[in-house]
Amino acid sequence: MEKLNLDYADFADVKLNSRFTPKILVRTTFIVLLSYFILPSIYFPLTVRAQQTHVSAGPSAAVDSLHVAEQYMDSLLKADSLERVLRLEEERRFERTHQLATQREIDLTNDGKPEVLRLSGYVPKRVDDTRLTFTIKSGKKTLFEDSWLAGGYFDTMDHLTDSVKLKRLRMIVTVFFANENFEVVDSNDFSDMMKRVIPADIPPHSNEAAELFREPRVMYSVFHSRDYWYGLIWDPKKNRFVKAWRN
Repeated sequence: MEKLNLDYADFADVKLNSRFTPKILVRTTFIVLLSYFILPSIYFPLTVRAQQTHVSAGPSAAVDSLHVAEQYMDSLLKADSLERVLRLEEERRFERTHQLATQREIDLTNDGKPEVLRLSGYVPKRVDDTRLTFTIKSGKKTLFEDSWLAGGYFDTMDHLTDSVKLKRLRMIVTVFFANENFEVVDSNDFSDMMKRVIPADIPPHSNEAAELFREPRVMYSVFHSRDYWYGLIWDPKKNRFVKAWRN
């Protein structure tokens, strides 16, 4: 439907005469309002019903159609519905297994083949007693492993309930392998980094550091607890992962 484009300037030079009376002006205004408000209210419901005829709700369709991504033509609604489906599926899985888990594939050894980084753990009655295990594997071979209790993520001064702790722990697990935790480091980056953190397995300004960072390498920051982070990097000479720094 084409809308009327009214410019009040068009009426500026109109002089009221015997034929252009206030009564005619009222009728004209009523017709304009009718075209703007009444007719669209008739047109748009017909358009919506016409669109809905393309959606066939079969016998297995969900009550909330957002859970059925195939029933939506809009790409944003599809993305939203898929996200909700995955979230609901994750909720059902956790209720069934009480397991928290996340993983990512990324090449940390610079051999052209991605390793599998995984964090997992089972939540007991007390969230603080959840033991999380972090592993890096290449095929069936474990290249690195560490584990800790989830209680280290919470300040004892906060007196948080287990439901709040569980919500926060699930978020920590979700973002554990976020892009922000990875960075490509060269010798200059490493030297600058050592001004802000505590050296661990690699002495700064040493021949070992110069040899290791002769070419840029991917470093991963591990969030072990509130008080303990460390930077993990592959040392090809030692053929294992080493801790470049800690806080």
